[in-house]
Amino acid sequence: MALVYVIAAVVVILAAYVAFQYAFSAGNQMVKEEGSQQEATLGETVLVTIPEGASTKDVAEVLEENGLIDSVTMFRIHSKLNGYDGTFHFGTYELAQGMTEEQIVAILQSGQQYLESVRITIPEGYTLEQIAARVEENGLVTAEEMLAEAESGEFDYGFLPAEKGERKYRLEGYLFPATYEFSTKVTAHEILAQMLDRFALSYANIETGNQSGLSADEVVILASLIESEIQVPQERAVAAGVMINRLEQGMLLQIDSCVQYALGTRNEVVTYDDLEVDSPYNTYKYQGLPVGPICNPGDEALAAAMAPEDNDYLYYVVEAKGSSNHVFCTTYDEFLAAKAAYQNSGN
Repeated sequence: MALVYVIAAVVVILAAYVAFQYAFSAGNQMVKEEGSQQEATLGETVLVTIPEGASTKDVAEVLEENGLIDSVTMFRIHSKLNGYDGTFHFGTYELAQGMTEEQIVAILQSGQQYLESVRITIPEGYTLEQIAARVEENGLVTAEEMLAEAESGEFDYGFLPAEKGERKYRLEGYLFPATYEFSTKVTAHEILAQMLDRFALSYANIETGNQSGLSADEVVILASLIESEIQVPQERAVAAGVMINRLEQGMLLQIDSCVQYALGTRNEVVTYDDLEVDSPYNTYKYQGLPVGPICNPGDEALAAAMAPEDNDYLYYVVEAKGSSNHVFCTTYDEFLAAKAAYQNSGN
């Protein structure tokens, strides 16, 4: 008699499973036939956490609680008969209401967990130190970790200078300013590598579109000067022309932003004492371009450096206090007049 009960129980279970499989297969067939209609029926995304050591029953209960399956019992039967028990990975996953059980099972078996992320915008003209500070402010890695990795990490990119030399940072100038999505578990190396990967796209343009007569590294250095000095987009190529003219004539560039970079300050006014700093970045003391970039330029500054305007200007001065526009001059007398006009503005 007991054997009869056992057989009856098995028959019931098998019948239930066959019915479940039929409904499951019919649902999947409908998905295949309707294509995008199934995608349209997916509902709200849900984050579910599967605890470490969770049984199939535990997994099913989590799924049911989040409206992802209709029956704990049927999920357990399906899992048992298909050999899924013990194959689910613990962790947090992003699932969508309306997914088939096959889709849900595949995700839980993959172990590809949902990772929280942080979106960070790195503005054009930021230095490596400013980038490191912003990353720390967003709770990813510390500024100290960022700078240490920039100093000692291995980054195999053909566009990077082979040696740091006298530069403050080897990576300076090559960390592309953009908006990035970083995992909250990201490392300093991964952040820097992602920014270098993005720069590689712009570097391809430098290789094919450089009309400046400068090397690719010199283009990046010049672009960093333009990014630091010029805020008005239409003035960038003009200012690049000024800098090229001064270089060709053997004149000192005399760029305040370079002195500020050497000093590690961003003071609005550069004093005569500041100009005396003995640094290869001080273009008041040393001829030619500074030893390396002074910030990380964006595409517009890079484009201006690649194609400087052909002009006769040798000087530029901010037009008026509080203004971003510049007056461009061909002679020293014109420069002195423009400088006097600036100093008298706002009085």
